[in-house]
Amino acid sequence: MSDNNSFRRVLRFAILGSAIIAAVAAAVALVVQFSIHLANEWEQYALLPSMSPPHTEDRIIVFAPHSDDETLGCGGLLALASRNGAKLRIVLITNGDGYRVGVARAFGTIKITPEMCIRYAQKRQEETYAALEMLKVPRLNVTFLGYPDRGIAALWYKNWAPDELYISHATRMSRSPYPNAFRPNAPYCGESLLADIERIILNEKPTDIYLPHPCDNHPDHWATYCFVTAALAQPSILHSSIRLHTYLVHRGDWPTPKGDHPNQPLAPPYALANGDTKWESLSLPADIAAMKRAAIRKYKSQTAIERGFLTSFARTNEIFGDLPIRKVMSIADNAITVDGNSEDWRGILPAVVDAVGDYVVAGLSKGGDVRAIYACADKRNLYVRIDCVRQLSKRLRYTIDFRSIEGSKASRYSVVIGPRLKCNTADVLAAYKGKTIELAVPLKRFKADRNLYIRVETKLVKLIVDDTGWHDLKFERSLSL
Repeated sequence: MSDNNSFRRVLRFAILGSAIIAAVAAAVALVVQFSIHLANEWEQYALLPSMSPPHTEDRIIVFAPHSDDETLGCGGLLALASRNGAKLRIVLITNGDGYRVGVARAFGTIKITPEMCIRYAQKRQEETYAALEMLKVPRLNVTFLGYPDRGIAALWYKNWAPDELYISHATRMSRSPYPNAFRPNAPYCGESLLADIERIILNEKPTDIYLPHPCDNHPDHWATYCFVTAALAQPSILHSSIRLHTYLVHRGDWPTPKGDHPNQPLAPPYALANGDTKWESLSLPADIAAMKRAAIRKYKSQTAIERGFLTSFARTNEIFGDLPIRKVMSIADNAITVDGNSEDWRGILPAVVDAVGDYVVAGLSKGGDVRAIYACADKRNLYVRIDCVRQLSKRLRYTIDFRSIEGSKASRYSVVIGPRLKCNTADVLAAYKGKTIELAVPLKRFKADRNLYIRVETKLVKLIVDDTGWHDLKFERSLSL
């Protein structure tokens, strides 16, 4: 009996100890989340450089992942552009057919069928027309591509070629079922989407393109950025002088405050405001701001579910971010020694300055919070240096993903480090010291001439600690030389 009592006491203490640890962890997480929210709240009072409104000579394309993103991110700009006589083209990558909560509400059932998803998408198309008409954008200026909602990231990284088509989780189809798609019956693969975007850019000959920011949390958004910038790197477009401007829709608890605050300004999240994006503010006259608010209300299928979020974008201004050209500096052979030390990187600027402290998990595990990515190359290797906020952790997995595109063909390559800081790739040199990871990757791994995409993701088991998003790097010299 005494043994049973002892066991019960130990069990009670173990349960109590676990509960205390869980409570402390939850409290710390809440403190981190509140600090992020507070920083975002205060950021709205920061002064941003002013952006000039579009004018008559401008030819503008807005790429939007879903029906409503063009209005949330660029509605005021579109209204001003239309008023000032600029030429406009709005391109919707998907029709939003994968938003199952919206489909369930629209049809009053949780038993969702592919046919319902298609009909729901057609309803969202009509809402897009109605919203853009409020902004004085004619129907003829709207193009629907009809690619799979919540599948654009898969087209970017997995389903690239026509022999590996993506099957939509919503419509259960591998080709576009929409008769008004830019390319009817378009195959669901990255090669097809890239070709469609390239063709539209060549047809429209834009002076300016507006597209999602690469650090937008929604996979369809950051993948849209990747496809548009990849199209701009195609030989047919490469040397054109198109100005790129990014807009943001999804990033943690941003925008703050949520809800209807028409007299308050919009500002970028604190962490992104302190990164390498150059943010500007487009002031909206009162009548233009009112037009945008009315346009948002036209998305009845969305405001019925997320009114507070959508109306958060009806402010006195809109914000747009210009990104730097991320160069891979050319260096002399063997100028970099892969040993985890940064002394031989002097004079090499970061290719990517990542936002820090803007995720709860990253705030709790700063050894996985990426601060910057450096890149340079000699004739044999691409050298990558990754700096984190604090010392690297043996509990984390660090994944460095590469994507290269040559014409319509694409290749991917990943280097995984950890747990216990072990590199999984035999022909990659890797070293780790303090807060730094250093790699030498053979250039023969990449099927590209001058452009390469990179992303760093850190995980604790299956929990994402940080994700830098995909960033396009440009080599100073051709890899074919």
